[in-house]
Amino acid sequence: MKAYIASELGFCIGVKRAFSLLNNVYNENKGMKDLYVYGDLAHNKHVMDHVYSLGFKTIHSPDEATEGSLVVVRAHGISDEKRAAFLKKGVELIDATCPLVLKNQNYMRTSELDVILFGLKNHSETVAVEGAAKGRYYLVENAEDIDAIPKDRRYRVIVQTTFESEKYSMLLKELDERGYSYIVSNSICMASEKRREAVRTFRGKVDLLIVIGDKKSANSNALVAEAKGVGLEAFLCEDADDLDIERLKGVSSVAISAGSSTPDNIIEEVVRRIEEL
Repeated sequence: MKAYIASELGFCIGVKRAFSLLNNVYNENKGMKDLYVYGDLAHNKHVMDHVYSLGFKTIHSPDEATEGSLVVVRAHGISDEKRAAFLKKGVELIDATCPLVLKNQNYMRTSELDVILFGLKNHSETVAVEGAAKGRYYLVENAEDIDAIPKDRRYRVIVQTTFESEKYSMLLKELDERGYSYIVSNSICMASEKRREAVRTFRGKVDLLIVIGDKKSANSNALVAEAKGVGLEAFLCEDADDLDIERLKGVSSVAISAGSSTPDNIIEEVVRRIEEL
């Protein structure tokens, strides 16, 4: 079977940076201090398997860390309240937050306008950005969420870095049609956008698109949605063992993409398995 590889796929700069920081922390401190990661370093099972193999433990609260330990902050970030609580506990924080997420957090802290935040509810990145708010904000995932927002003031719109571009455009159009006044601070990740653009180029050229990524990964799921949005059949698989072989029967050509937290070796294994079919 012929497999075509997307021009943009796999680790983004933010995840590469987080992975590098984690490995550096391990090499410099193994056996000397307790090592933790706040939440999942990135939303990928294989990334987390590596994290655990180095002896890091995942925690979700400052109460779980020991005094004097090292805590790596996940790529999706951390709320200001929890950051302060960790420092009060006497731990050393190694900040692996994606620079774009830090940018959004700073927008939240410094905005003189009330904020409309486009993002997925309860997603770890959205929670971290919400946790930097100093003023009033409204979280919007779907058009229905706009119903609760007053029209008597001007807003700053902030966007989750991996938010679907099509949904982002739709929500801005909705704000316009309803007569809202706003300015946009757009931090949508260009790496994610380039991956979506690469997916769109396969329309009409292959029978099927396979996105390699964790089921918890928002950007991986967004790639599947992007493909389906242009009429391309697509599905998500986590690794070579998760491939839906039945769906590949009778397929002569496939395209391969991968989310921004998918390691290169996992991509290579899936490609190899497909080419063996």
